[in-house]
Amino acid sequence: MTDSTTQAPVRFDRRKFLTGTGALIVAIGAPRLLDPKSAFAALEDNQIGPALVDPAQLDSWLAVRGDGTVTVFTGKVELGTGVETVTAQLVADELDVPLSKVRVVQGDTWRTPDQGYTAGSQSSKTNFAAGSTGALRQAAAEARLALLQMASAKLGVPVANLAVKDGVVSGGSGSISYAQLIGDQKFNLKQTGKAKPKDFTQYRIVGTSVRRVDIPHKVVGKFVYTQDVRLPGLVHARVVRPPTVDSKLVSIDGFQGGKRPPGLIKVVSKGNFVAVVAEREEQAIQAAAQLKVTWKTAKLPAYENLYDDLKKLSPTTNRVLIDTKDVDQALAGAAKTIQAEYHYPIQMHGSMGTSAATASVEGNTATVWSSTQGVYQLRGAIATALGLPPQNVHVIYVEGSGCYGLNGADNVALDAAVVSQLVGRPVRIQYMRGDEHKWENFGQPYVHVMKGGIDASGRVVAWDAESWTASRGSRPGPPGNLPSGVLMGFPEQPLPPSPPPTPSLKPNTVDGSNSAPSYVIKSQRLITHTGNYGFMAGPLRSPNRIQNTFANESFIDELAHAAGADPVQFRLDHLKDERLIAVLQKAAQMAKWEPRPAASRIQKGRYKQGRGIAAMLYEGNNGYNAAVFYVTVDTKTGKVTVDRVYSAQDCGPALNPDGMRAQAEGCLMQAISRTLIEEVKWGPNGISSRDWETY
Repeated sequence: MTDSTTQAPVRFDRRKFLTGTGALIVAIGAPRLLDPKSAFAALEDNQIGPALVDPAQLDSWLAVRGDGTVTVFTGKVELGTGVETVTAQLVADELDVPLSKVRVVQGDTWRTPDQGYTAGSQSSKTNFAAGSTGALRQAAAEARLALLQMASAKLGVPVANLAVKDGVVSGGSGSISYAQLIGDQKFNLKQTGKAKPKDFTQYRIVGTSVRRVDIPHKVVGKFVYTQDVRLPGLVHARVVRPPTVDSKLVSIDGFQGGKRPPGLIKVVSKGNFVAVVAEREEQAIQAAAQLKVTWKTAKLPAYENLYDDLKKLSPTTNRVLIDTKDVDQALAGAAKTIQAEYHYPIQMHGSMGTSAATASVEGNTATVWSSTQGVYQLRGAIATALGLPPQNVHVIYVEGSGCYGLNGADNVALDAAVVSQLVGRPVRIQYMRGDEHKWENFGQPYVHVMKGGIDASGRVVAWDAESWTASRGSRPGPPGNLPSGVLMGFPEQPLPPSPPPTPSLKPNTVDGSNSAPSYVIKSQRLITHTGNYGFMAGPLRSPNRIQNTFANESFIDELAHAAGADPVQFRLDHLKDERLIAVLQKAAQMAKWEPRPAASRIQKGRYKQGRGIAAMLYEGNNGYNAAVFYVTVDTKTGKVTVDRVYSAQDCGPALNPDGMRAQAEGCLMQAISRTLIEEVKWGPNGISSRDWETY
C-alpha cells in the first residue's frame, strides 16, 4: 500500500481490539479479516492476555472450534514467503483435517508463543522441529494424541485401532469428530513430549503445491495490510526528521507564513524526535512540510571515501575466525599468488509499500498494530520507550509490504507508540517514500582484501581473507537500535569487545555468515573488523552472506583463472560436500556449460558476451545453491544485460514446491537488482537516495 491507495479503509471496533479479541484472523479460502465472534466461539477463554503465553501448554498452540475448524497460534509471521500457507499445511496433515478447516493466528504478544524473530529462513525449520515444546509440529502431534485418547474413551476402542479422516475419528462401529470431543473448549494439557509427529512420508498435503492462502486477496485488492488499520478517534502523524541521525534539535520555529495549518492537533517532540499530529493524513503531510525546525547538522562522511573509511574505522570489533598459523608460509611457497579487493555498497531494503503502524496508548497500557518480524522484541523496545512494563504493551502483527530483513516496520511502530502517548490519542503513521528510503537500518557495506596461492598442479594451498564492515543498530531489543530511538535519546548498543585472537572455526567448516569459503583449502586465515559508521545498519536479506559470498566466489574465479582452469571443474576439485557438488553440477548441466578457462576466447566488436557461475551453502547446511548467468556487456557504455539465468537449489524437503520455486525466482531477481543497480548515495548533509529515481 502507498499513501495514494484507493482501497476502502477497513474499520475495526476499537474496544474489541483493545480487549484483545483478535479481529485479524488468517483464513484458508476466506477474507483475511473475519468478525471476532466467528473466529472462535470461546475466544475470550482462549485469550491469554498479558500473562506469559506458555509454550508448554497445548492451548497456546491450537484450539478446536465447535464447527471443527482448527485455529493455530504461531509466533512466526507471513512476510510474503508463504510461511502462513506451509503452517496450515503442517497442521492439516498432523491432525488429519482438511486444509480449508485450518485458521492461522500470527504474531500476537497476548495470544501466540514467543518464537523469536521471523528471520534467517528459520520459520519452517522451527515449526517443523520434532520433540520441542517450541515447535508447532510437536504441539499438533500432542493434540492429535490427546484427541485420540479422548475418542478412545468415548468409543471404547484402543488408540492403536482408531483412524482419523477429515477431523473425524473412527474405530469399531462408531465415529466421533474433533468438534464433538473438544469443540470450543480448552485442552488444559501440558505437552508430554511422548507424542511422535508423523514422518514426512506420511504427509499428504505437506510437499504439495497447494495454493497460497494470501495471494487471491492480494490480487483483487481485498487483503488487509497494516496500512489499512483504522480505529475510532484515530489521528494521523508525520515525523519531521533532521538531515542525519546524529543531528541535534536546536529549535522548533513555528510554521511557514506564521499560520497554523488546518487540522493540526499538536507538535510533539522527544529529544531530537519531532512529529506533527493532525486530524487527517493529508493535513499531517502538509503540517510536516510547513513546520520550521532548526537543526545542528552532523555531517556524513564523504561518499567517495566509503571503502577507504571502512578500513580506517576505529574502534572496531576484531575477530579471528580461522587461523591455521601457516598461511604466510603457504603463500611464500606457492607456485603463483594473487591478491584482490572487493567492495560492496550500502543498500536499502526498498519495500514497495512504505511502512506504517497504528498505536493506541491509554494510561499505562498500549496496543500497537505492526508488520514487525518480532512482536515480543518490539514489545520490549516500545515498553522501554513508553516507560511501561512489557506485559502492558500488546503488539499485534498485521502484514505489511515485504521487509527483506529489517525495513521501517519497527521504526514506524516506535514512532506511532511514542506520538500516541504524547498526544493522548490513537495514532497512525505511514512513511512517505523519503522516510522509507532515508531512515532505515541500511544493509552493511563491506571491503574484502583477499590473498591466495596455488601450487604447480593448480590446487589452492593458501587463503588469506580480511574484511571490514560497518554495523550500527539492529532489530529491537533496545529502542536505541532503531533510528527513531537514537533521535529520542535512547542509548545505542556499544560495539562488543574484540574476543581473544583464538580462532572460532576450524578450516574447511561452514559458518552461518558465509565468511569462510565452502572449499577444501589446507591453509586459511580469516579476520573480520566491524565498526560504527555514520549510518544505521541492520539485517538486509541474507545479511553478511551475500557480501561474503560475493567476495569468496569472485576470488575463487580469479584463482581458477590464475590456474588456467575451468571455473566449474576448479570448484569441483576443491569441494567435498556432496549436496553442494550436486547443485553445482546440475546448474552447469542446465546451462549447457562448456568447460574452458575464463577469458580464453577473445571477442571482437562492441558487445561482448560472458558467463559466470557461483555456488554456496546457506546457514550451514540449510540450503545449497548454484547459479549460472549469461550476460552481454556493451563495452561503449558499460551496460550489462542479463541474457539467461540457470539455478539449482537444494533446501531439503520441499514443503510447498511452488512456494520454494517462487522464492528462488525472487532471489534471482533481487540478486540481479542488487548487483547491477542498487546503491545508497549521500552527501555531507544527508541521504540523496530519497526515491526510486535516485536509488
